[in-house]
Formats: sequence, structure tokens, C-alpha cells
Amino acid sequence: MKQFNPMQYLAIDIANHYGLDKLNYEERVQWVKTNMNNLEDYTATAEEPLLYAKAVYALREVQSGKPTNHSVAFDAVCSGLQIMSALMRCKKGCELTGLINPDNRIDAYTAITTALNARLGSTATYERKDVKQAIMTYLYGSKATPLEVFGEELIDEFHATMAEQATGAVELLQILLNSWNSELDNHTWVLPDNHHAYCPVLTKAKKRINVEEPSLDFRWTPTMIYEIQEPQEEGLANAANVVHSIDAYILRSVIRRCNYNKELLERFLEATYTFKGEEVANDWVTERYNATRMPCISFIEHIWTNGINHYPESLIRALQSIVSDVLVHEPFSVITIHDSFACHPNHMNVLRKHYNNVLADLSDSTILDDICSQLYQQEGRVQKCTDESISHLIKNANYGLT
Repeated sequence: MKQFNPMQYLAIDIANHYGLDKLNYEERVQWVKTNMNNLEDYTATAEEPLLYAKAVYALREVQSGKPTNHSVAFDAVCSGLQIMSALMRCKKGCELTGLINPDNRIDAYTAITTALNARLGSTATYERKDVKQAIMTYLYGSKATPLEVFGEELIDEFHATMAEQATGAVELLQILLNSWNSELDNHTWVLPDNHHAYCPVLTKAKKRINVEEPSLDFRWTPTMIYEIQEPQEEGLANAANVVHSIDAYILRSVIRRCNYNKELLERFLEATYTFKGEEVANDWVTERYNATRMPCISFIEHIWTNGINHYPESLIRALQSIVSDVLVHEPFSVITIHDSFACHPNHMNVLRKHYNNVLADLSDSTILDDICSQLYQQEGRVQKCTDESISHLIKNANYGLT
């Protein structure tokens, strides 16, 4: 993974807010260097003028020798497609979303648009913004939006292009859509860190009510629209909800590795060197780890309380490795908005590293087997694009966050 100094991160932040986030990092830094003397003149034409002006102001403060508390923000690349591709070990999808082939900033929407137009030849040509809207909604189960964009005549060409360019995500989409249970009024599953996702099945209903005030000779009978929780024969929500829940888990995991309890982790790490396995505790930590093979750093407080020797050695060794890596850098605050991660420029190298590592761990994990077993209410295994690990490639990503 490429690393940059704080001043370079300020430059990248400025370029991002100007609208140059599709360029390679070096090109963004060079743009700022080229326009260093008159960056303020570009505020009006920036994609995000207020954030651009704020970033330029922070740069000027640092140039004058003053400290800054400015946070630089990096966004995940096409986060839904990125997460689904990592989970399915889909190399093509990971490459489209910056997790593989670290030397270039690839834009998935542009790449898929180009592939689609090449497939269509002279039949039709589509713009990126239209294809982007179709892709975003399609990967969460929508049929209406892609159909609106491509029509009955070309919708099959879009589906074929998606299956070719984002094989793993398309396969996972179908698995999640098929998990809908028409007999349930909610769908629930547990994430690796024991976070419980609860998604009620809601339908809208109408009812007329009477509103009367005799003293004013007033009567009104409006129609009220309200929601009822009840089973539905069909539903698309599991596709989006499962991916969003894993997205939130990634967010929690990155924050925990960045803004950690230093004293607790140091004590835990010291104890791992004298680990001596005893009878394994039959509790939620052991159950979650065995089900997902995700060594969550949030386990440590519970493990420390119950005794480190009562947990699987493979879990303790995995946490030992993570904690050793985490403790190299002092804890720091992270600001998150959905799939955007912001921190002080002094810490962005570390944040990006932890993000890559969490995605790599997820790719190696059995989280999909676990969640799908919960949704389908029977044990099963999700067939991934490859049985070979791709985590070493993901750990070296430069543009997973950008």
C-alpha cells in the first residue's frame, strides 16, 4: 500500500473536493502543486466548494506554521459492489473497486459503462450517470430502475454485462434475494461482533378515521396511511439490508482498530504470550468466532473478563496479530458518514491500512455462510468465485478508500 505524508494527504483532500477523486493520487497531488499559488481562485468551480475552501484554508494554516485539526476524508469505491466482491472473492469485482491492481484508480461505473457500450456496438450508447443509477439499484435487487434505463429490448444486455464484469456480486445478489421467507414478519441475523440486525417486514395500509368536534360543528374523515408488520409473499430487502449490515460492521471494526483502549490491548497482548489453552468457554464470543472465523477486536474486553485461556487458540493468535499491528500507532479519532472515513492527515496511512485489513479478513471469513444459514434457517455454504485466498491482494490495495 502506498503511503503519503500529511501534507500530501491535505493535497489529496483538496483535489478530491475539487472533483478530481477519479485521478491517481500522484496526479491529484501534482494538480495542487501546480496551482499552489492560486488554489483559492478555484473555489467557485469546485465540486464541493465549501469543503474545498476548508481544505485549502487548512493547507494555508500549516504552511504558515500553525497546527491544524482538519480531517481528510476518504470514501470507499462503489462500496456495495466492493463489499460483495470481497465477500465472494471475485477478483474482477475487486479490481473494479480498487481492492486489486493497486497502481491505478479504476472507476467501476465507467468501466462497466464502457464494457456495456462495447457489447451494444452501434445499437445504443449510454452515459455513465445512467448506467451508474442502474448498477446501484440493481445490486440491491431493483428491477424497475434498470428496466427504466434500458427498456425491454436491452435489459438482458445489461444483465449479461453485469454478470461478466461483477460476477461475484451478481451471484451473491441472487443468493440474498432467494433468502426471502414469505412466512416471516421479520428477517434477523447476527453479525460477527454479536450485533443483531432486525429488519421488520412492513406493508402500508389505509384506514378512514372520524375526527369530530361537536361544539364547533366540525367533522372530518381523513384517510390515514400507516404501516403494518406482517409477512409478504415477495421481497427484495434482504439484498440491501445484509450488505448494509456488513458495511456497518466494517465501519465499527475500522473505528475499533483506530480508536482503541490502549491499556486493555497492551494487557491482552502481554497475556497472549503465556496463553495456555483450557476448557473452551461456550459463550457468544466462541460461537461467533466459530461461525464466522472473524477475530473481532471487540471480543477482547469479554475475553479479558472471562479469562484468556478459555478461548480457542486460533482466535487468540489471530487477535494477537491484530493487536500487535494496532498498537504500533497511537489511538486516534475517526469520523464516519456511511462509507466515508475521515481522520487527521497524520493518521490516514493507518486508517487505510486497517480498512484494507478488515476487508481482507472478511474475504477469508465464513460470514456469508453464517448469515445465509441464519436467513435460510438451515446450515449451508456459499460457493465463492475461488477457493483460493485473495486477502494478500486486498491488503496491498491503494484505492479501496480514495
